[in-house]
Amino acid sequence: MQADLLFRGGRVVTHTGEFRGGLAVSDGRIVAIGADDALPSARREIDLDGRVLMPGVVDPHCHLGVNYDYDEDMRTETAGAASGGVTTVLLFIRNPEGSYIPFYKDRRARGEQQASIDFGFHFGIQREDHIPEIAQVAAETGVRSFKCHMGYERGNPIGIVSSTDAWVYGAMREAVKLPGGVVSVHCENTDMVELLKKEMMATGRQDLAAYTESRPTFVEEEAIGRMIKLAELTGCPLYIVHTSVGRGPELAAEARARGIDVTMETCPHYLLRTAYDEDLGPTAKISPPLRDLEQQAGLWRGMLNGSIDTLGTDHVPFIKTGGDLWSEKPGVVSFNWELPLMLHHAVHERGMSLSRLVQLNSYNPAKRFGLAPRKGTLAVGADADLVVVDLDEERTVTPTGKGTCLYDGWTLRGWPVMTVSRGRVVFENGEVDPDAVGHGQCVNRPESERS
Repeated sequence: MQADLLFRGGRVVTHTGEFRGGLAVSDGRIVAIGADDALPSARREIDLDGRVLMPGVVDPHCHLGVNYDYDEDMRTETAGAASGGVTTVLLFIRNPEGSYIPFYKDRRARGEQQASIDFGFHFGIQREDHIPEIAQVAAETGVRSFKCHMGYERGNPIGIVSSTDAWVYGAMREAVKLPGGVVSVHCENTDMVELLKKEMMATGRQDLAAYTESRPTFVEEEAIGRMIKLAELTGCPLYIVHTSVGRGPELAAEARARGIDVTMETCPHYLLRTAYDEDLGPTAKISPPLRDLEQQAGLWRGMLNGSIDTLGTDHVPFIKTGGDLWSEKPGVVSFNWELPLMLHHAVHERGMSLSRLVQLNSYNPAKRFGLAPRKGTLAVGADADLVVVDLDEERTVTPTGKGTCLYDGWTLRGWPVMTVSRGRVVFENGEVDPDAVGHGQCVNRPESERS
């Protein structure tokens, strides 16, 4: 057998461990994996020279087509993601006007014309009548993940409709009936946020910390506990997005010990930036907010002890005004830098194993959202979604695209040097392949398209 592509002489890292060797790829999938002398020849052979070969990053949390045109975002942002070792992105996406079935068909078709890597969707519950549609949506789109927003007060700058507890409970009762069904929740007590925001605005403060102090940790902790209770009552798997509080991983671990299916996600910005960093102002506004070093320390404990399950970027390329804090849109970008940030700050600085990073970045999100065993792992039959990492390469973060980057000028050690999506090299020698536009496929497929 001659393969299409062969990697040899590397440090191959999976979610369970690592070994010296490589793997072979044909027709977009892994066909052999193991020691170098057990691998077939290939039309293109790459000597890793001791560098790391890992599964491509599965980013479970991003927002595209919110501020910029959807087609444009799918083209530019998935290319940026490819340069950061990302091979699959899952969009939290909202349709406030109508059914998700025609919406899916439109967004899938347009995305497949523009994306350089694979993509999929979570659908937001923005109206009560989205809830009884869940079963039909799952059958006709393949999407089994539904998000309920909280913490977005009336008149918020991006027009998100927060769910009531009844909406969350109703969505959970429907999603639990689906194979692989899951409800994701942005956990903040909406009523408390609305009250405390008004009080803080009355002080006239415009510093970033004012936004954080208007949404204190207890509004997130309380909501996490409440959502865990609804998950317990319904039996529905719960995915808690972008936790910013150190108590969050502990609450999730306590719930799992009681047999409740809870997955906890955090993001690089909560691990690495605080609301009190002197170089940050209103353009660093994020929802939930950046917090302080105490909360950050709690999140790192969760990263290292296993009580945090996944990492998401919450990448959203908003146009920021740099003006009034309270009307500024919340969100930052980090597709391109999430993996280098974690290699530097988690692996090099804190001693996290590369296998643990693969769990957080690839295996766990793929498993949670029904993409395993095709995504998130290195195994025969899996999609050849791969990233080659040079652990010793040092580069400085230099953002050139859309959105607000919180790491401009940071020098990081450990960078992706090649990204492969379904067997195609989409990033190499510091450049994203411009001909990869349209290579990406939607990972959510209706039942009629599944073999």
